[in-house]
Amino acid sequence: MRENVISMGLFDSAADIKIYDYKTRSIHEEKGLLLFFKGKDIIAGLGTECISYTLSMTDYELCIPIKLGRIEDYTACEKLFKYFKSKYVDNLDGKRRLLKRANKIALFLHEPCSLVDKKAYSDLMYSLGYGNVFILDANTDLVGMTAEEAIWALEEVHGKIDCAFEITKNDKYQYAREAYKEFVGRLDNWGYDLSIINEFE
Repeated sequence: MRENVISMGLFDSAADIKIYDYKTRSIHEEKGLLLFFKGKDIIAGLGTECISYTLSMTDYELCIPIKLGRIEDYTACEKLFKYFKSKYVDNLDGKRRLLKRANKIALFLHEPCSLVDKKAYSDLMYSLGYGNVFILDANTDLVGMTAEEAIWALEEVHGKIDCAFEITKNDKYQYAREAYKEFVGRLDNWGYDLSIINEFE
C-alpha cells in the first residue's frame, strides 16, 4: 500500500523492526518503510533512511508494508526483509557470508497473530531461504522473560538459529492513534459515528 508523503503522521502505523544476528549476538533496528519514486516501481529508499530523505517528498510514494503488526503488502515486505537480511546477517565485517549459520529463523510479533498472519509471515521467511520458522507473538507465554531474552533463548530449545526479526513499535502512542483512525473509519463505513460507543458501556 503506497501513500503520498504528506505528514509524519503517516509513520504512525509503521513497525519498528529489530534484526538479531545469532552469530555475532548483535541487534540492529530499522523502520518498516519503503520509498518509491512517484508513479514508478523503483525503490528510492528502504528502512529508516526513508525518514531522512531531504528531496521534495512530493517526488515519492511511501509504502508501509506492515501495519499494526499485519502484513499489508507482501511483495514490499519481501523486498524489505531481503534487504535487512543482506545488510545485517549475510555480511560480516564487509565480507559476504558464503553459508547460513543455520536453516532456521525466528520471528517475534508483539501483536496478537491469527493463523492467517502466521502463515503469511512463515511464507515470507521461506522466501528468504529458511526451512524452519519459529514464531512468537503477543499470546506466547514468555515465562517472565523479555522479548530479547526470549529470542536469544530459542537456541537453547531449537539449536542453532541464523537470525530473528522482532516486529514491534517503540512508540505505542502512534499505534494507538493509528488504531483509533482505523476504528473511526470502520464505524463510518458501517454508517455510525463515535456516539454509538455510549451504547456499549
